Amino acid sequence: MKRAFIGLAVFNFCSQLVQAQPCQTGKLDPRVAVALRTVLADLPSSLTTSVEQIRAIKMKAPDFPKADVRYLTITADSIPLQVYNPAHATGLPIIISYHPGGFVTPILPFMAYEFWRQAKTYNALVFAVDYRVAPEHKYPAAVNDAYSAFKWVASNGHRYGGDTSRIVVLGLSAGGNLAAVVCQKAEKEGLARRIKLQILNCPSTDNPRNFAQHPSYQHYASGYFQTKAFCQYSIQAYAPDAALDNPEVAPLQSKRVSGLPPAVVITAEFDPLRDEGYAYAERLRNAGVPVRYHCFAGQIHCLVGLPADAHEHQEVDQLILTAMREVLSR
Repeated sequence: MKRAFIGLAVFNFCSQLVQAQPCQTGKLDPRVAVALRTVLADLPSSLTTSVEQIRAIKMKAPDFPKADVRYLTITADSIPLQVYNPAHATGLPIIISYHPGGFVTPILPFMAYEFWRQAKTYNALVFAVDYRVAPEHKYPAAVNDAYSAFKWVASNGHRYGGDTSRIVVLGLSAGGNLAAVVCQKAEKEGLARRIKLQILNCPSTDNPRNFAQHPSYQHYASGYFQTKAFCQYSIQAYAPDAALDNPEVAPLQSKRVSGLPPAVVITAEFDPLRDEGYAYAERLRNAGVPVRYHCFAGQIHCLVGLPADAHEHQEVDQLILTAMREVLSR
């Protein structure tokens, strides 16, 4: 009976991608359009400001109890980790979370709130990896930190209240790139079975210099928060000498993606990264990896610009919770 249940869960998981509808409505959400003209219009352009100014961007986020987070440094490289446990419980599933920021920003205050929210919403222990960023630390520093942190958490997460048999990796934007790369490296080293699920939210999966392969780069190059120019700026800062087909920079270019953990891939219609996110989901599915794919029509990168209580945010949470229940119950 248990085997039959597992088979049904895998079928349901995979079928979500097959049934996904095209995400090309051409209609920007009115709430987001207002945000682009007001709040988001005040954010500095990456090509006209310094890295320091980009890192100083202020985005409002609610406070959370400081007792819910611990700060660690791990491994010989002293990688900073933030450990979120709002439930103050043990035996929790573990989420290793990789933050956004184009590989040029460390964890910023609004990101810290999101890690706390993830831990509370998904009833999990979240390890947020404050990986080294460019231009001070170019590729492969971020990849090395991301992967070393995964291996450390897989061996030590139980000491902080986590269940190391139930590990999920999650990343937004550049963090989604790192989450995908971590899974590929784990597969090569025979450790992919330690990761039960990968959650890639509006991920960068290709080298931005390959933009001609992805029509969304042309359709939404500017005016929608995430821009083609910023993608090219960040790759120049992060990996200026990386080959176009280097899978540690562009996981979509990997020659082998079979054997990877089940995936949730989330994209947004008006995002330059939309097509490469979809292409990666297709690569995974065609290689036999269970995939749940969802593109949010009318939205921009990482669903920025929506109010906190928007139903789309609840949809993201439900997608993730459903996928976690399916894979962690096996």
